[in-house]
Amino acid sequence: MTLKLDKSVQVVLVAAVLTTGCQSNPIQTDDPAGAQPASGQADSSDATRTRTEGAFMGALVGGLLGYAVGDKNRGKGALIGAAVGAGVGYIVGNEIAKRKQQYATEEDFLDSEIATAREFNQTATAYNTQLRDEIVDLDNSSRLVESRYRAGLASKSEVEAERQTLKTQIADSEKLYQDLKKEYDIKVAVANERRQQKGGGDEYVRQLDQEIASLKQNMDELQAQSVQLAQIDERLTI
Repeated sequence: MTLKLDKSVQVVLVAAVLTTGCQSNPIQTDDPAGAQPASGQADSSDATRTRTEGAFMGALVGGLLGYAVGDKNRGKGALIGAAVGAGVGYIVGNEIAKRKQQYATEEDFLDSEIATAREFNQTATAYNTQLRDEIVDLDNSSRLVESRYRAGLASKSEVEAERQTLKTQIADSEKLYQDLKKEYDIKVAVANERRQQKGGGDEYVRQLDQEIASLKQNMDELQAQSVQLAQIDERLTI
């Protein structure tokens, strides 16, 4: 089955290419001496390329997402999606460029990215395990408060106190989810860049892909548990 994009979406994607092309290809001036760029200039060029590639991929994915969710306003949805996606992609690319500057070699940078991914996964796994137990406790306590309130044995303030505990837990879970999502996007971009350079069989790519899969699993579990918390809170809307 072939996915066909209407003209408005094609315009978005072409615009994304042209925009990022302008960013990554500044006007060149002739150098009669044939001088080579200094090391700092080369590093700056690499950082610019990383940021720009991130912006383009963000625009491409954002445009397709906008097209998918835009329904009747497909063209408008794609324009919005591309604008948001380009911004997110540029942020990711900029963060990667900053991190690379802290290391002498590409391998040192990749080792650090793999290590931080493992730390995020360990934190998320421990958090999810603890949250499962807390959800059981919160579910039990909320049912007790609800039944006591309906029987006239608990005040409205007791119900609100229980809801506040739930809202705090929901906010904490959302904060962790956003941190995981940011790191997930960065790791995916790093892995894809390395894959383009060395191929899918590269050991760094393999390790990054493994951690990325674990991050996705942890994020999905955290999101599912956040839904459970929201459902408990909804039950206390009495």
